[in-house]
Amino acid sequence: MKFPIESQIFSEFISNNDLFNKTKENLVQCLNNFYKTDQVRFDEMFEADLDQVINTYVFKNGGVSLGKSFCYDPPLDYTSVWIRIYDNENDYLAEYTAFYDLELNCIDDQLK
Repeated sequence: MKFPIESQIFSEFISNNDLFNKTKENLVQCLNNFYKTDQVRFDEMFEADLDQVINTYVFKNGGVSLGKSFCYDPPLDYTSVWIRIYDNENDYLAEYTAFYDLELNCIDDQLK
């Protein structure tokens, strides 16, 4: 089977749109909102305060994918970008995913 997207073009799309930095900015905003709204759950999840997570934890680019959701009429095309969060001891703690529409506006995100 021939994959319908050229790998080099997809890599250029990721690079030209600075998707990982764009997503990291969204991640920091998500962490700020999470900390402000539910500090107890934040502390349980990350075992650290907001400043320590943002300034000392490691954010590793996980991946980028193109998707089509058939839950909408018409179906929704989107790009998802995920970043994994590791603590100071390189233990995996969470994954943040941002979902972008065709204009690369963040339409949803999740932290799990």
